[in-house]
Amino acid sequence: MNIALPILLLVFVSLAQADDNIKKGKELFISKSCSLCHQTEETVPCPAGDALKSPKFMGDFWGKKREVHIGIGGPIKEVVLDEEYFLESIEKPFAKIVKGSLPAMAPLPTTNDERKAIMAYVKSLSKHK
Repeated sequence: MNIALPILLLVFVSLAQADDNIKKGKELFISKSCSLCHQTEETVPCPAGDALKSPKFMGDFWGKKREVHIGIGGPIKEVVLDEEYFLESIEKPFAKIVKGSLPAMAPLPTTNDERKAIMAYVKSLSKHK
């Protein structure tokens, strides 16, 4: 019995599902207006994001440390841009605010699956994953 074929099939199915989740996340990133404030491409300007000093999702950003305020104007803490922090930032945008940015992000009406899809898309943009 050859076990390699079922394992290979499972890998292909998993990769296809991951690609679908990234595609869904990109669609949500646009439809939920994330792209108005969070720049993802050097060649596509993001004036609102520049004015608000919103975090950009370009280059090597995933898994990197950043300084945040705990709450609006609260004490500063160092966090890592990881899955937990990212999902919290969508669900509770005023819980941790990137130092130097303006607290302007409204809570997004999203499901947990939608937040995870957006995260998959944003994570796919980072050169470090």
